[in-house]
Amino acid sequence: MLKVAIDGPVSSGKSTAGSLLARRLVFSFLDTGLLYRAATLAAIGTSDERAVVSAVGRARIMVTARPGGSATITLDGQNVDGSLRSPEVDRSVSFVSAIPVVREQLAAEQQRFAETGDVVMVGRDIGTVVLPDAEVKIYLTASAETRARRRHEEHIAASNPPSYDEVLSELRERDRIDSGRPISPLRPAEDAHILHTDDMTLEKVVDRMAKLVEAAR
Repeated sequence: MLKVAIDGPVSSGKSTAGSLLARRLVFSFLDTGLLYRAATLAAIGTSDERAVVSAVGRARIMVTARPGGSATITLDGQNVDGSLRSPEVDRSVSFVSAIPVVREQLAAEQQRFAETGDVVMVGRDIGTVVLPDAEVKIYLTASAETRARRRHEEHIAASNPPSYDEVLSELRERDRIDSGRPISPLRPAEDAHILHTDDMTLEKVVDRMAKLVEAAR
């Protein structure tokens, strides 16, 4: 089994590039951010950290691998893929994902998933905490301005999209939270390959990552 860990800040392109890489290699793919969204969904309506921990502790959050495709996430036996990007989840996922007990619980599920076969896993602490023994570690990054532009373009299709300045401000705040949390802060692993994607097309990013995987085989 070969494990590929891809980390990076919000809107660095890791989820899209990681999914395409997994499809090319016929590996299973997991965007771990969706697990934290599932945990947030389980805790919707709670108002403090203790209540979130209790709600997530009662929930059954599981991942099912699909070689060459994205994993399926279930919450209490129900497929919740269509509910994970709701505005309610968007507003609370940063808070929920910063809670140490929640991270410990979901890290265990991520590690179980990694034992199902060849995997590409993306997140913010995969190479440093979840899969420190991964054969390939990659850290994708880009300037805040580039990432905000990409995210803003994703929102354009919405009926009432936020402005570029709003997206940039929200992204910088997310970076601050992710990098400053005491448990599993966002940072590249010491042995990670760091790819700055500002001037790279998606195809070039995937090609570069595929070469790193082939070199590790």
